[in-house]
Amino acid sequence: LVHISQITDDRVNDVRDYLEEGQQVDVWVKQKRDGKFGLTMVESKLSGGGGGAREPVNLSPFEGMASDVWVKGTVVTTTNFGAFVKVTGKGGATAQGLVHITQIQDGFLESVADVLSVGQEVQVRVTSVDVGAGKMSLSMKEEGGNEEE
Repeated sequence: LVHISQITDDRVNDVRDYLEEGQQVDVWVKQKRDGKFGLTMVESKLSGGGGGAREPVNLSPFEGMASDVWVKGTVVTTTNFGAFVKVTGKGGATAQGLVHITQIQDGFLESVADVLSVGQEVQVRVTSVDVGAGKMSLSMKEEGGNEEE
């Protein structure tokens, strides 16, 4: 069994976005404990225990980015509360940020899946960066648009 946290370095909300039944994959044995093997599909996760804290994300290339600057992004995964989008910043650095469902479009949106799908390219703005928490908020709406939802 490969734990969901051991499939990729990216956030995984739905395993089916990355794998399908019967697919052959390469894995590494991460550990053996009580006759059970811990497996990973990410070579950089070979050391350390299972399910611990994620590697710190370097969001400094996105810190101080003007909120009126649009950048290209790719939808990595969708959830009922928004979409995680991978963006490229200064110097080619990449990171994921959250576009909350209220920041996808003006007006009410019943389901994120009605508008966005995994792999879709989108234009986003960086609205906030919390380097310490490793979180970045993104928006697909014009700055100063309808903020009330």
